[in-house]
Amino acid sequence: MLVRAVAVLMFVTGLWANSTAQEVASIDLTQITPRTDLRRPAPTSATSGLVSGANENHACTDIGQRVGALRTTLTALDRAQYQFGDEPVFEVKIENVGSQPLQIPISPYLADLQPADAGQKFEFSQLSVALWIGGKQWNSNMGGGVFVYGADSHPETLVSLRTGEWVRIIGKGKIELPLDSGVTDFIMSGDGINHANAQISVKTTTVQITSATAVTASQELCITKVQGPTVPIKVTEANQ
Repeated sequence: MLVRAVAVLMFVTGLWANSTAQEVASIDLTQITPRTDLRRPAPTSATSGLVSGANENHACTDIGQRVGALRTTLTALDRAQYQFGDEPVFEVKIENVGSQPLQIPISPYLADLQPADAGQKFEFSQLSVALWIGGKQWNSNMGGGVFVYGADSHPETLVSLRTGEWVRIIGKGKIELPLDSGVTDFIMSGDGINHANAQISVKTTTVQITSATAVTASQELCITKVQGPTVPIKVTEANQ
């Protein structure tokens, strides 16, 4: 099922032997329903059915561990004007601009990466694509985003980008009211929303699920992130 689904989502535009720059995959996440719910082992007489969890997230902090470089470009939005609460459809180009190949995930189906034994620890990679909006002096991830996943145990869920190759992802976000008081201060002082861009992160996550607990530990890959040009937009309150 996973092989067929990813085959529909991924469009290979040329042979790997072709050294020219090219798009190697295009994924439209607005046309599918992602499967991300993970199974849990059945409870035993020793468990109460209540579930607890622990999450560890580690950012890249060692510049010496850089594994490559990706340039992220917001290539299209479905509109130029939005209101808070709208769900913009956006298109992003993610290109390898480093000197070495870089592997990234491309599947929306996290649930398919879980082993048959739901209690078995497993590892996957996750690519996050976030829509950022901002003004002259600020930028914030208030536009929502999408996720794709992959694992070495399912090689069809991963793609290796050589220098100059890229993938294209279409997703749907949601523009939220700012929670950061600093952002609100900028907007209230007249520095309103006038542009959008896209940003990405890639991390590896290990998951251990039991009938009563769920423990995850994530490590962000140290990728040099190059930002493409911004796209002009306007966002207003619903009553404006």
